[in-house]
Amino acid sequence: MIPIGASAPGKALLCGEYAVLESAPAVVAAVDRRVWVTWSKDSVPLPPEAKATLQLAQEELGPVPYCLVPDVSDLQQDRVKLGLGSSAAAAAAAAGAVFATHGRDLDDPKTLRRVFACAFEGHASIAPQGSGVDVAASTFGGFLRFARIGDEVETRALTCPSDLVIQLVWTGYAARTSELVQKVGALRRHDLGRYRACMDRLIELARGFASELEAGNASGVVATAASYSNAMAALGKAARAPIVDARLERTAELARRFSGSAKPCGAGGGDVAIAFFLDREAVEGFKVACKDEGLHPIEVSWGATGVRAC
Repeated sequence: MIPIGASAPGKALLCGEYAVLESAPAVVAAVDRRVWVTWSKDSVPLPPEAKATLQLAQEELGPVPYCLVPDVSDLQQDRVKLGLGSSAAAAAAAAGAVFATHGRDLDDPKTLRRVFACAFEGHASIAPQGSGVDVAASTFGGFLRFARIGDEVETRALTCPSDLVIQLVWTGYAARTSELVQKVGALRRHDLGRYRACMDRLIELARGFASELEAGNASGVVATAASYSNAMAALGKAARAPIVDARLERTAELARRFSGSAKPCGAGGGDVAIAFFLDREAVEGFKVACKDEGLHPIEVSWGATGVRAC
């Protein structure tokens, strides 16, 4: 048996944060910053999601007599996580490495679905509060419409409008998604009416965003993203959670200055913002303004290939 490594892309959530946990659609894209895993005789610590996935994959296909070594540096900035789904990418890559080593073709859609199922279960065993949207992006790549209804997951490939320009910005501050999700959960338990009002608005906008992007309406995407940011801020206020903190709010203000919009890319509280524009020149001005404010534009290619052997 010749051990074959694998890589999987990080992700950026275009829209659907929090609402995706209520069966609303999320739109996610794979980016060309990847996690790489290789086999070695020497053991090193694995992200827990990757470790759990590795065990599940080997239970399904058989053991690989080597240790898996991850490289997640592409999804970090100065050793700090960027919030681009490194744990999900590591899980998808771990499953991919086991399947590839056992001779499975990662270009085969049936194999990819098995890789996803394995990574999805492994990741959920460590982070059960998540939807799995990041695992889907890391496995299948491209742009995806993702929805989870009960135990069923639905994914559909999307095409990004050609006149839509997307820019990531790192706030310089790493957020703890679990803490934000816990505060939103506490709001649901203690004030269901207010939670429901906030969530219904997010669900409405998540559906609208997915529809606008699928229809190729770039201006509709920009406008809906702005509304979604406001709705996330309202949820944060209700839950007493810094979902749209000062850095993310400032990023949105700068995007508006250049006729675009910006919102948290993920649960919020820091990490990464995602901005949408119709004009590439406006994006360049936006990036300069961000740098002047101590914010950090991140350059990526969008719609990267999913998990692959290496």
